[in-house]
Amino acid sequence: MLIEFHRNMLADSVRNEAFYQALKKVIVPGKTTVADLGSGTGLLSFMASKLGAKSIYAYEYSEALKISQKLARENGIRNVHFIHNHSTKVAKPTAVDVIVSETLGNYAYEENILESLEDAKRFLKPNGIVIPNRIEQFVAPVISPRFYDELCVWDRVGYGLDFALAKEMSANNLYVRTFAADDLLDQARSAKRWDAADLSKKNKSVRTGLASWTLREPVSIYGFAVWWECELVPGVSLGTSPLAPRTHWEQLYFPLRQPIVAQAQDQLDVTLKSDSRFEVGVNVIWDASLRRKDKVVAHDGLDMRAGDVR
Repeated sequence: MLIEFHRNMLADSVRNEAFYQALKKVIVPGKTTVADLGSGTGLLSFMASKLGAKSIYAYEYSEALKISQKLARENGIRNVHFIHNHSTKVAKPTAVDVIVSETLGNYAYEENILESLEDAKRFLKPNGIVIPNRIEQFVAPVISPRFYDELCVWDRVGYGLDFALAKEMSANNLYVRTFAADDLLDQARSAKRWDAADLSKKNKSVRTGLASWTLREPVSIYGFAVWWECELVPGVSLGTSPLAPRTHWEQLYFPLRQPIVAQAQDQLDVTLKSDSRFEVGVNVIWDASLRRKDKVVAHDGLDMRAGDVR
């Protein structure tokens, strides 16, 4: 089991407190029943127990479940029922009042949160509550060259060798990075929402969004930064914006093959397509173009799967 992965999550006090406050808002002591999907080492289940939930059903398919069972015993928690299986594989789940799932990644949908929560609605009693309630994704142009330069190492290998193929694969990939406001257009203030999912409703796994900017001054674009904001329950949110409190998650860098050099009044467009179907895992495609007086003067289209080594 990757205990270090779980240690990093539990060290994230911003994450932990947001979920605690969300659970506190919806749990009625002695009455509320909860399903924790992807329960890991059990923190959210244990929080629900401490807040007075009547019973909790913890679904976890990994070996982390064994540790959570031992931790429950050591902490005197007796109302958590452990199910060693992925929630989507459970034929007859117990109906509950609240579903909670912290299956978010640096890319919001990389752990199939859309698909898992869609399936889990069969767990809910009438008027049941889903946590998180809503996910929004944002995108901003990257104007700092340092992220792009990092991927150009293939040009500097030397010894008379050509690594252009490897450079092409590097461009067709996503990178977990930490952006400062200065790295982004208008210090991230001009970020655009490109996707929004209401998790209480049915959501498609294949999603497409568009964002556009009219540039006020000449600038070079080296790719795009993407992050998310998640409403857990009304009044309690959690996010990975460069301007938000730091969490164990970071932002993502979507590179370009070559920088796009823009003039004032040019229009920059990016289309993003996400596919998180279970049979796919996760794939993201991004397509950028620059328009000058209604004419496309630069274009680049990239596909995360093209960066795979097969």
